[in-house]
Amino acid sequence: MTKLFIIGNGFDIHHGIKSRYTDFGSWIEVVDREVHSAVEEFLPTWVDAEGNEQNAWSDLENNLEYFDTDQLLDYGLNFLPSYGADDWSDSGHHDFEYELDRVIRALSVGLHRNFVRWLNTLEMPSQKLFPVRSIDPRAKFLNFNYTPTVQVLYGAANVLHIHGSLADTTADIVLGHGWTPGNEDRWEARIDEDTDTRVAGGYRLIDEYFRETFKPTAEIIQRNRAFFTGLNDVTEVYVLGHGLAQVDAPYFAEILEHLSDDVDWIISYYGGDREREKIEAAAIEIGVPTERARFALLLDL
Repeated sequence: MTKLFIIGNGFDIHHGIKSRYTDFGSWIEVVDREVHSAVEEFLPTWVDAEGNEQNAWSDLENNLEYFDTDQLLDYGLNFLPSYGADDWSDSGHHDFEYELDRVIRALSVGLHRNFVRWLNTLEMPSQKLFPVRSIDPRAKFLNFNYTPTVQVLYGAANVLHIHGSLADTTADIVLGHGWTPGNEDRWEARIDEDTDTRVAGGYRLIDEYFRETFKPTAEIIQRNRAFFTGLNDVTEVYVLGHGLAQVDAPYFAEILEHLSDDVDWIISYYGGDREREKIEAAAIEIGVPTERARFALLLDL
């Protein structure tokens, strides 16, 4: 019997690591107010099914897709005077593009740089206070976390950190959304002969933002082809602390491509019945065959 363990951030949180995106938000508010303000101002907030307001940090990776470009352009208009204005000056010709670029760089380069800095501040637990008994260190592990928790605490050896690892200083740390704009979605497509050259430059900067913050899952899968093609002997899949977000759907599609139809899935969730319903709905949406799945609290696995 060969097991595959898919590890998400809930696994680290279960072991006492303060690795939520909201923890990152609290940290960056202290160390880089410009980046923090850009996230707060230009990424969305929403109200969940229970009526609770969720801020931009709650689901940071997915929220990068929903960058409020209309609000950004409205902000930029403050730096876009008419060429015929009384106070017009050549020195301010690039102010509009400069201000848009400042926000975009904060949400792309600045956010990623600080994210890596923050990851390196996370404290690893020295012992398992609430061990996950189902873990087999001889199994295969697909780890979406950047930390070596499963190696340090459980002795796992066959671990693929799909988005990079803090233990490998040469690895790229991947953070991003999963939206690929079509040709009709590109802002550059809105440029014509009547478009102000300053506005055209801003449109190109917005397209650059979506390219910079995109998670290149297809490339990552290709680089790790041997791992995925080697899953044909797996008989059980454990999903531990992973929220099954759509941004990671391509990885699950690739996993399913190489599993046999009779594989059993054991999927953890956190909290009560409502949380169980949410993770089951996410499993269905991401393509997991829920007719072969069992859902359980991480504490019980």
